[in-house]
Amino acid sequence: MLLRVAGLFLTLAAMTGASVTIDSYARLKELFPKPPAEFSTLPFFVWNGELTEAEIDRHLANYATQGIQGFFIHPRPGLITPYLSDRWFQLVRYTVDKAKKLGMQAWLYDENSYPSGFAGGNVPAQMPESYNQGQGLVLQPKGPCKILLRRTPGGFEDVTGKAQPGGSGLYCFELTRYPVRAWNGGFPYVDLLLPGVTQKFIEITMRGYEKTLGADLGGAVPGIFTDEPNIYAPGRGAVKYTPDLFARFRERWGYDLKTNLPSLFEETGDWRKVRHNYYALLLELFIERWSKPWYEYTQEKRILWTGHYWEHGWPNPIHGPDNMAMYAWHQVPGIDMLFNQFNEGVNAQFGNVRSVKELASVANQLGRRRRLSETYGGAGWELRFEDMKRLGDWEYVLGVNMMNQHLAFQTILGARKYDYPQSFSYHTPWWRHYRVLAEYFARLSLALSSGEQINRILVLEPTSSAWMYAGSSPHPQMMEIGTAFQAFITRLEAAQVEFDLGCENIIKDHGKVQGARFAVGKRTYDLVVLPPGTENLDSPTAQLLRQYRQNGGHLASFGAGELRIDGGASTLKFQPSAQELVNPDFAGIEGKLFHQRRELSGGELWFLVNSSLDAPARATVKTSGKSLTKLDPFTGRITPFPARSKAGRLEFSVELPPAGSLLLVAGEAPGPAAKPDAPAAAHPVEPSAPLEVKRLAPNAIRIDYCDLTLHGKTEEDIYFFNAADKVFKAYGFADGNPWDAAVQYKTAILDRNKFEPSSGFEATFWFDIADGFQPSNIRAVVERPALWKVSVNGKPVSSQPGEWWLDVGFGVYDIAPHVKSGRNALKIVARPMSVHNELEPVYVIGDFGAVAQTKGFRLVPPTKLTLGPWKEQALPFYSDSVSYARRYSLARASRYKLVLGKWSGTMAEVRVNGESAGVVGWQPYELLLGDKGSWAQPAAGGLLKNGDNLVEVLVYGSRKNLLGPHHGTISPGKVTPALFRQAPSGMPPGQDYDQEPYGLMEPFRLVEMR
Repeated sequence: MLLRVAGLFLTLAAMTGASVTIDSYARLKELFPKPPAEFSTLPFFVWNGELTEAEIDRHLANYATQGIQGFFIHPRPGLITPYLSDRWFQLVRYTVDKAKKLGMQAWLYDENSYPSGFAGGNVPAQMPESYNQGQGLVLQPKGPCKILLRRTPGGFEDVTGKAQPGGSGLYCFELTRYPVRAWNGGFPYVDLLLPGVTQKFIEITMRGYEKTLGADLGGAVPGIFTDEPNIYAPGRGAVKYTPDLFARFRERWGYDLKTNLPSLFEETGDWRKVRHNYYALLLELFIERWSKPWYEYTQEKRILWTGHYWEHGWPNPIHGPDNMAMYAWHQVPGIDMLFNQFNEGVNAQFGNVRSVKELASVANQLGRRRRLSETYGGAGWELRFEDMKRLGDWEYVLGVNMMNQHLAFQTILGARKYDYPQSFSYHTPWWRHYRVLAEYFARLSLALSSGEQINRILVLEPTSSAWMYAGSSPHPQMMEIGTAFQAFITRLEAAQVEFDLGCENIIKDHGKVQGARFAVGKRTYDLVVLPPGTENLDSPTAQLLRQYRQNGGHLASFGAGELRIDGGASTLKFQPSAQELVNPDFAGIEGKLFHQRRELSGGELWFLVNSSLDAPARATVKTSGKSLTKLDPFTGRITPFPARSKAGRLEFSVELPPAGSLLLVAGEAPGPAAKPDAPAAAHPVEPSAPLEVKRLAPNAIRIDYCDLTLHGKTEEDIYFFNAADKVFKAYGFADGNPWDAAVQYKTAILDRNKFEPSSGFEATFWFDIADGFQPSNIRAVVERPALWKVSVNGKPVSSQPGEWWLDVGFGVYDIAPHVKSGRNALKIVARPMSVHNELEPVYVIGDFGAVAQTKGFRLVPPTKLTLGPWKEQALPFYSDSVSYARRYSLARASRYKLVLGKWSGTMAEVRVNGESAGVVGWQPYELLLGDKGSWAQPAAGGLLKNGDNLVEVLVYGSRKNLLGPHHGTISPGKVTPALFRQAPSGMPPGQDYDQEPYGLMEPFRLVEMR
């Protein structure tokens, strides 16, 4: 069933998240080739070291070169510059000024790492009551007891102070508290439900920005990001507590929670009602004490509040009872979609339809034009261009239109390189080609911020039903509700049904009945759906639904039995529906197809996406309009698209390759018809010379085991992480490396940089060179060269002035004169000890091969490269690019297509006669040459010449093979810091290192299109 109307357009103020409002197709066409800066992708510019003005200049210039016109300033573990210090604000001011000169937007981030609320330790330091009053309650068999209850025939009575715990029928509840953590600056996290905590957080965080930025706050600095604030209860089996919990519960629900606490831990009493009422109150307090203060502050200062909560735990309310309700208070609501694992389960990241539909629905209903997603984090250094496009397309088609790439490292010194990589920065080999995707998503952001998505079906999310089964140890029915709902809406998306989700808390504030329609904010619906898993309705929802049904409104129920209201028993019941929800505008649907439809003055915009990496997607689509045009987000070009007129409507066919997408507009006015694509005969072009293969950067090996000498004792063959951990713990850092998974409160870590002159340690890294091989071009790389005395086989060496490799903080040493066949020792000595002496692997780079041996790898003469995986050609750690070149005799006026067969890499660049002609990054893995329409570089045809031409394919690897993770149990697509900490007790055989088989497996083909 699908009911729609045309032409609902809204004029939105800046505080809805968009300063440029596009409601007409004419305006979209005007802006599409070069979108305004506000539609640019916005990476996290990670400040995770000792920041300088020169580094800011370098990174912002890099962003500009790659088509990125905005960023979030994001402090993160490893940050040396004291957070919120005078120097901090000096650098923020410099960054904003530099961004203004480059035409960029600089956004803020409200915390030193995450979760938001503790202000890098400043809130608990200045407001001890924010953490010292208890944040959870746990049921325990013996005292001490904050609350002691005794079971009675009618329930429970409070006997606190009147009896001793341990007897039969006694229930002892004790407070739990957030632990002191280095992650929180050496303090506990704070209770966001405690009155005044959020106000203190805003005051501490924002007063310096207000003073520093002045009128630029709300202008050149449009807004601020909040990251995963939560009300998680500390302690196993604990439920959330805040000091006025019991008073507020009685005020809200009219009965005593204290004597009903057992219902949160056991199925006793009216436990469904108690649990529902408890989580409903927690939601109200979370909104009242976190969301409203932030919303009111940002409205007053005219800045945009964005960010996200932990939306992947639903239906469990432990982090926050209802994320949709929280989105209502953000001018730019957001989510995160991390990793590179496509999964449609209820708690998944990419593939989780619910997470994005929640966001899009709230935005539709409350007029929020922009919807952010923090994207790609933890996908690993090996994330490919095809993955980036596929994952971005998927979240965009479901409702995102503002991409926040996670992360763009300032530096990868020390443990920073393991912080949920990859990085959108100069540290990655593909970075110099990222512009094609940056511009793609900028144009897509513009298009999908235009007009309105108007859905006429409302599916109520059964969040309040799940509350009834949550608690200390959730009942299995909680997940059954979540799983059933997830499967239901995933099926609706697969059937191309157009719907919004309904949040009962938002319905309470913004819902009403308009005749036979159900309205939520700015949207009205012709059909309300109670999905599988619906067992409860909040009383405002139930009242509105009764009125809606009385007025003749259509309701489809896919549940069974009587519904509870506010968790309590009722007689409310709706007849189950046998009606199947379909979209009559689609036929012949095949594959993993998703779509979004938006209404514009002058046309209707369609975005269609295939989210499969393995199979094509197809459908036949009907729409209103008199012409059909294709908008190409890669080039900005707009061209006619084939369509046929049928019964007064347009009909068009969609066939998308794996990870393919299509952006169309069905115009109200007639337009030029698309010229039918005459099948072009493809004639293979034979090369005039053999394939030449060459490496374009130095080879490298990473030595990640060492012998550690500490306090006069030497331990051999230790994994670098364990060695670093021993060093820092030996010097009083109980948690190990203070820059790893930790936040510096003010200058707390720097203040400990006071060590005796004789302090320090030594680490010796061993590498083997094959007998008879004397490499002439061989260098060592050591991080932070100024901190170490370095020697090779006992000979002191110094870093080369002005030279660096991989990161500007990695020093390069010429070691060719000192190496020998057999075993070689590269020793680094820290004396005295420094808090900056992070013991990391060292690298050997140069013109050599590396072959696996019993322990690690041995350097051998370089191998002549050919087709096949690099790792099988003595390049296991190689992470840059390899050129595959062939010569052809071509005609400048002809059209050619380059086709890749089997290959593996993050992306491939095509060069013609030494000049870049474009990139190949996604299926069908081909690129047109000699044609003005070449999507990546319209001038590609001008690179050809009559006669002899050199055509190259450069396959790019990733830092995965160099930086890891290399050891332990690795789940592809999900890379966390913990993976870099696991390794065998001694260096394993080289063949056991986990590395990708990058390379061109078969020759590329060139065909002439006639």
